[in-house]
Amino acid sequence: MATNGIRRRTGRKAALHLAMYVLCLLSAYVLGFYSRNFLLEFAKALDPTVEFTLQTTKKSSSSMPERWERYSFDQIYDHYECKAQAEDKSKPIPSLAQWLFLRKQYKEFVDDTITFDDPIPPTMGYSYDESHNTPPFYAKLDPERGRGLYASRNIKRLEVVHHWSGHDVTFPDAYAFRQFVYSLPKRMACDVVDWAWSRKISGDNGPEVICLSINIASLMNSGDGPGEVNVSINSSTSDSFFATRDIRQDEEILTHFVRT
Repeated sequence: MATNGIRRRTGRKAALHLAMYVLCLLSAYVLGFYSRNFLLEFAKALDPTVEFTLQTTKKSSSSMPERWERYSFDQIYDHYECKAQAEDKSKPIPSLAQWLFLRKQYKEFVDDTITFDDPIPPTMGYSYDESHNTPPFYAKLDPERGRGLYASRNIKRLEVVHHWSGHDVTFPDAYAFRQFVYSLPKRMACDVVDWAWSRKISGDNGPEVICLSINIASLMNSGDGPGEVNVSINSSTSDSFFATRDIRQDEEILTHFVRT
């Protein structure tokens, strides 16, 4: 009986969260969606404990580290001293306000034509199918492992677990990625550097693009070895992550990331 009560409360909380997000989208539509301060003010209203800095213009090169245009992932990581944050298993799961702020910055600094109109809030993933069901995972903070993704139901081998195409954002070049990162507060910048990954868009000899999920899919962790990995792409140009074996409900979803 107690378990059922918890589930009902969790369900009501999720429904309220979704309703708030839909209200945000409707209000944003009426106001022109990215009217100057709307998303930032909405984010602050949702999460007043988080400090956000509104960047009305791109940072000048004088406020950037010397030769920032050539910084690698590792150099950005060192510049922001991200190691301590990466090792902190108690850092919280990003709030809706933080996801919305990241989307606002992406639109302002990378692609001002993009629209984020998915009815599924980033705290629940994205529209997994045409019926707007959520992906088969949820975010959880484990006291020992930290933030991660966990199966919300049993997943069969070879089933698609995560679609990146159409849900992840991409960067036209490394310069755009660096500008986006430098527009963020330190902790968010460290998260983005940790979450970003690259993939080929066509053939083995095709160009690579930097990808980023601005939703909980970014919390997918890397397994320590082949025995732990249960999700993977099936080619260098794949637009989906597939289950490499059957995955039990509430089991952590782990893949294998390689940064080059």
